Amino acid sequence: MALFVTQRVDKKNNDFEPLPEGYYEMTIDSTGPDATKGGTEYIKVALRVRKDLDQALPETNGKYHNRLVFASVWRRKATGQYDEGDLSSITQAAGYAPGTPIEDWNDWSQKLEGKNVRVKVSVSEDTYQGKTTKRNQVWPSDFEPTQFPTQAQMQSQSQPQAQAQVNDNDLPF
Repeated sequence: MALFVTQRVDKKNNDFEPLPEGYYEMTIDSTGPDATKGGTEYIKVALRVRKDLDQALPETNGKYHNRLVFASVWRRKATGQYDEGDLSSITQAAGYAPGTPIEDWNDWSQKLEGKNVRVKVSVSEDTYQGKTTKRNQVWPSDFEPTQFPTQAQMQSQSQPQAQAQVNDNDLPF
């Protein structure tokens, strides 16, 4: 199951140009369910190339900062479900430990929005009706934890989780 990333338009000649292959530090802007015109459902993940790393990554983020791209996670044809391993790969890359409880779709989305990830972007060629187009391709296994956490991320990772307060009256014994 591939995630496909949109291409940017070159305003000089209106040609589509994919991001060059490589690793990019990105922020997850949003996630949400979507569907094709034919009704095939998928999860759309909007990723933005981080603009705070121009000096640290001049050949990738420095050249393409703030560029918004979209990734799609498709339902498995055999099961009609999203692969838990694919969704888990993205969630773990965003900094959540395996087994992190996720209550529902909105909870998953909220956990991901604003998180930084490192993504490997490849370029593939697709031919449709005799026209060949280059497209970016990203696999769920190509999502990795960021190599450049922000100050807020470092603070949230270093602070222990708040412990629930338990009153003796709440105990059954």
